[in-house]
Parts: sequence; structure tokens; C-alpha cells
Amino acid sequence: MNLAAHIARRTAEYASLPVFRAFAEDRIPLERFRDFFEEQAMAARFFQDFIWAATAIDAPAEVDTPEGRRAAAVAAFAREHRRVDSGHYRWTARDLATMGLPPLDLDRCFALGKLDTRIQLARILACFHDASAEARLTVLAALESAGAVTLGTLFAYAERHGLAGELLYLGRAHVHVEERQVGSILEVAAELFSREDPALGALVDTVFDALSRMFQDGGRRIYGDLVGAPEASHAA
Repeated sequence: MNLAAHIARRTAEYASLPVFRAFAEDRIPLERFRDFFEEQAMAARFFQDFIWAATAIDAPAEVDTPEGRRAAAVAAFAREHRRVDSGHYRWTARDLATMGLPPLDLDRCFALGKLDTRIQLARILACFHDASAEARLTVLAALESAGAVTLGTLFAYAERHGLAGELLYLGRAHVHVEERQVGSILEVAAELFSREDPALGALVDTVFDALSRMFQDGGRRIYGDLVGAPEASHAA
């Protein structure tokens, strides 16, 4: 299975997590929607580091060969991706205020109760240590594919409940930016993602294993009584 297919398979599995199904089926009542916003704000800040690390790709010294031209195109893509995908975490501060929650401070960001979430996020950040450009692109594609599921599911819930126009991180503008990301990555590095590469595939697995664990544990901790109750409906 090539890398593109592997990412697609892991993305489909990720989309079936119980917490996402609970949101998609409107089993989370509107008054409980904001319960995960503080943790989301913390994770969004980590995701900014992921984007910065994933796009730390230098332009090649030699661009007169086919390989050099491809590497130059990837470096230019990485610079633009970093520009477009930087600063979104700041939108979570506005969303916290919109939902009547206080700003996230360092003590709550690094509280003991969020340690397990930070451990999973750290697993992903470690993927970038001494990473090659190909490894960085692979992790970026996995992150953006998973992010499309996360953001898309939560935005759809917000839209159904009349909140899409009030939120920024979970709002239309963010969704519009993110919905084009995965296809752009796969296009700029088509040869890479057409390959079968066990080492790079293992990085994809690390990303999805960590995110799945983070959302499974977080969903259980925050919404456990609702995630496990498929017969209950709180649709508007």
C-alpha cells in the first residue's frame, strides 16, 4: 500500500472514533459543546509547532536537475504552507471568550489533568527530530488529513447548532483554508506519496495512533456519559 492510500485508510479509521460519531449524531447537547474548548486551545498551540516543524524544509543549492527542481518546488510549497497555516491557534482565544470561558493560562494548559493529552502531542512532535524533508512532508500530510476530519466534524456540529458564524477556530474561514491542504501536499510530492515506504508509513501510524489515543481518552474523560449512549439524541 502506498503512502497516499495508507493515509486515506488511517483517516477513515480516525473518522470513526466514538467521540466524532457522537458529535456527528448530535449526541453531545449544545450546553456541553464547550467542555472541550480549553483542551482544544492547548492542542491547537501544539499543532502550530507541528506546522512550523513540518515546513522547516530548506531550498536546495542545485536546481538545474529534475531532482533539484522538485526539491525547490517542495521548499517553496513549505514556505507558503507555513505562511497560510500560521497563527490559527490564536483564534481559539476568541472562541473561548465567545463560549463564556476564561483565557487559557499556563497553569491550566500544563495541568496534571491534561498530561496524557500532552504526552500524545509530544509523540508527534518527536517525529520531527532530525527528520528529512520527506519525513516532514509525510507527517504534515497525515496531520492535515486528520485535521480535516476533526475540524470538519466539529464545524458541522457548530453549523447545525447556529454557532458557525460566531466561532473562528471552528468557523467557516478556517474550514475553507484547511479543506485544500491535503490535496496540495499530495500534489506537490506526488512521487513521494505514490511509494510504499515502511519507515515513512510508520510515521503516519505514529501520528494517527497518537491523535486517536488523545481523542479517545479525551472523549471518554470529557463526554464519556454521552459518547457511550448512541440511543440518546440531542439534535436541535
